[in-house]
Amino acid sequence: MLTKRGRYVNRRRRDHIGSLYIHIPFCLRKCPYCDFFSIPYETEIENRYVSALRRELTLRKDEIGTLKTIYIGGGTPSVFEAGSIARLLEFINNNFTIEGSAELTLEVNPSSVDDEKLRSLRQAGINRISMGVQSFDNAELKSLGRLHDSQGAANALDIIKKYFVNFSIDLIYGLEGQSTSCWIRNIRTALSFSPPHISAYELTPEEGTPFGRRVKSGQAALPCEDDIAAMYDSAAELFNSAGLCHYEISNFAAEGFQCRHNQNYWRREFYTGIGAGAHSHLNIPAGKPVRSSNVADVEQYLTAVEHDTLPVYEHMIIDSRERLKEDIFLGLRTSEGIHIDKLAGITISGLIENGLATLDESSFRLTRKGFLVSNRIIGSLIDQL
Repeated sequence: MLTKRGRYVNRRRRDHIGSLYIHIPFCLRKCPYCDFFSIPYETEIENRYVSALRRELTLRKDEIGTLKTIYIGGGTPSVFEAGSIARLLEFINNNFTIEGSAELTLEVNPSSVDDEKLRSLRQAGINRISMGVQSFDNAELKSLGRLHDSQGAANALDIIKKYFVNFSIDLIYGLEGQSTSCWIRNIRTALSFSPPHISAYELTPEEGTPFGRRVKSGQAALPCEDDIAAMYDSAAELFNSAGLCHYEISNFAAEGFQCRHNQNYWRREFYTGIGAGAHSHLNIPAGKPVRSSNVADVEQYLTAVEHDTLPVYEHMIIDSRERLKEDIFLGLRTSEGIHIDKLAGITISGLIENGLATLDESSFRLTRKGFLVSNRIIGSLIDQL
């Protein structure tokens, strides 16, 4: 239900274990391939935005139970001062219950961290860092519009290892002009830092981005499907050889270092998202899952919250059919797969015969070969619903 202030009142038990996502949509410079909501960083807005996040947390207090994960993403959250992140975490700690073993992740870029900031972030309670390296090749970094170079990434990783056991490196493959051998060099360089987690994403020409427009107009050409497949297979082999388990289409981790927050998404568990452009998956009213999103405009977001109004742009109750769709397209991203009951009446024999999927007593999951064409497979399964 809604209060006069537009605040959802959650009738769930307050000991519910959940997750919190915090969106900080500011970057020093937006990358040409990125379609996440972000805007240029301006120092004068930092304190106001942190105050608004704290106010939104107060407005949403009845949605949030005991927290097992907190993920601060963006944008580039590390453009904020460590003290701003510390004040935000202190507020959360003083007003909510955080599990003793909770995972607290902050996304960073090499160009926006140094020894002092990383040390301060660790002292503030951040215990996991996700760093967007993307490439260790300077020419590739330039084409991606990144502000750091290879040496800057290496220096940042050396500092991260001083203060954090749990950290992740993001890489991108399938770049314009990229060869499989160059991609393998990136992988080997990343592995030389012994990361417990690596995310490897295929570059996607998103509509509306500068890069997407270049590809659509024919000004940029991506590697062919066979080369993309070779890059994906190379990554999986090298990461597995280094002891990193392939637990999700684009994610590899040492045992115990899987990203718990992202697993929460893939398992369709509940979470609250705060900040401009943030998304939530809520159980309000109880038993009727809701997906909602905040307005993706910083000024509108600030104005709403400062007037004690939730900045919700979209609010949709997820019916049983949509839940089943989500189970399929989220669950099949993971090595766990989905329970066979969710595919009742759906033809899957051809996928198994062609080595794209496997089936045991209860679970249906995609193989590495299936991961390569997961969008097509998932689409075909959902079309049969």
